[in-house]
Amino acid sequence: MDFALFNLMSLNHAEETPGEVMALTTAAVQQAEALGFDSTWFAEHHFTSASVCASPLMMAAHCAALTKRIRLGPAVVVLPLHHPLRVVQEVGMLNILTGGRLNLGIGTGHQPHEFRSFGVDLAARTEILTEGWDILEQGLRTGVVEHAGTHYQIPATPICIPSAMPPLYLAGGSPDLLARAARCGATPLISQGLREAEAALPLKARAEAGYRAGGFTGRDIPLGIQRYVFVTEDPAEQRQAAEGLLKLARATLSLRDDVPPRDGVMMRSVPYEGEPSVEWLLERAPIGPAEKVARILAHDMRVLRPSHMSLYMGFSGLPRGRVLEALERLGRDVLPVLRRGEALALAS
Repeated sequence: MDFALFNLMSLNHAEETPGEVMALTTAAVQQAEALGFDSTWFAEHHFTSASVCASPLMMAAHCAALTKRIRLGPAVVVLPLHHPLRVVQEVGMLNILTGGRLNLGIGTGHQPHEFRSFGVDLAARTEILTEGWDILEQGLRTGVVEHAGTHYQIPATPICIPSAMPPLYLAGGSPDLLARAARCGATPLISQGLREAEAALPLKARAEAGYRAGGFTGRDIPLGIQRYVFVTEDPAEQRQAAEGLLKLARATLSLRDDVPPRDGVMMRSVPYEGEPSVEWLLERAPIGPAEKVARILAHDMRVLRPSHMSLYMGFSGLPRGRVLEALERLGRDVLPVLRRGEALALAS
């Protein structure tokens, strides 16, 4: 079991600048390393305030130069939006620049406006990713790419990098992609969202069905889950974090619309049917004192049995100092409890 700090890198309000978001992310990654996090992730999104990180590989390279131990990577490279021959080379470069600390997440993507702006067929994203994955594996494992497919035609092309395939993670994906993940030992990633552990079991079941179809026969599939957390004793900060989390959930759902509701790049907060109240989030979400957050996350671990837990806390809109203080509490007061609980479970 390992623990990661996830960085979506949103603009939480109109007064926040991309430079401030990037500076906070860099500081948080350095702090996460000092606190003992195993890894850190950077998202890829385009053209809205949901994320200012258009290139998670660039962010990983930047933060690699400022850290020594923590593993870094994209969660995820939206592979259909990139020519895979370029991704092969950039991943190879990043694996060298990080000193072998690269984790690689790939995914199909799902936001219609991104595909439209890039001129990529959203309906073909699974088959495009499948071909891109072929090219990525071939280039990293052999140092040569030659491919004749529906979407890519590549003559025999040498790649000037050592042959090395970093640990691979897959976000979402069809049953066929999950079966392929099983065959190569990749870890499926699912977002728990605002769900309590039991409500997330169907997400795990779908991932597990595809993974076992690929030949996996062990007790637990490798599984990464993403959780939204904020550790603070202050009731006012707890409420602001819960309000920010609801705003994030609304934006995440709205980004599945053909045309996202936005003013310029800023996403509008559009309520959705069945959304939780702020009071429900204050009671049930891992927002609040360390003891409460540790209890909820430990329950998630018991129910979902993940091998990887990605924790995101950049949704509150609170000032930089308060966010970094909450991260300090998460690393100092929550992670040790979760690691002890895992150790006891393994020993029993």
